[in-house]
Amino acid sequence: MKRFLSVILAAVLMMTSVFCINAFAAETPKADALLDRLETEDEVLVTINSGNTMLFGFLPSDIKNTVAVKGNSIAYEYTAGFLKVRIIASPEGIYAFVPTLPFFFVKLDRNPLENADIWQMVKDAANLTQGFMQYLESYNETVDGKEYYVEEYDDREFVTTKFYFDGDELKMLKVEDSSTHSIQYTYFDEIAFDVDDSFFKVPSTAFDLSPILTGLILSIISAA
Repeated sequence: MKRFLSVILAAVLMMTSVFCINAFAAETPKADALLDRLETEDEVLVTINSGNTMLFGFLPSDIKNTVAVKGNSIAYEYTAGFLKVRIIASPEGIYAFVPTLPFFFVKLDRNPLENADIWQMVKDAANLTQGFMQYLESYNETVDGKEYYVEEYDDREFVTTKFYFDGDELKMLKVEDSSTHSIQYTYFDEIAFDVDDSFFKVPSTAFDLSPILTGLILSIISAA
């Protein structure tokens, strides 16, 4: 159970932190506008493309991690090709199931998030690092033959962060640390502020197979 919760919260903190900026340009940058929406919305979905893997050792598959928050419910979905595992934490409890085989689910005995204000946790995570970065400039840059609109920030010391937009959609985040000479990329498949209610519901026809499948689901999430 703690493993489920830590995966969900870590993903939320990571994904909301990419919007944590403090811009000083005359016009509101696109990245800053994303942060502003977190202050007014009560639902968000973010899907990060984490690259390729060989599923079962021979099937090339894209790895995607999706976190969705709506009201006081949160869902995390791990995808590797056709394999999907979704974890839902809501006031009703914490559930795990395989969306492509919606015939069974696993329910955890306790819900540590029962009295938590999940959306406020998202906002707090975003506000925590807001003051660390400052806006520098905007420009166009071509990457792999495609032109992006780029907004650049720094932390006033070693870290430079670049947000790559295709139109109004954030597609890539590049973080360079001059002190460690490291570069990290994050690729976004989707950022949406309208999430269907079904994403937070266990299939109505599914059976509770918790005693049998808890160990299997935990093993899959641990490997992910």
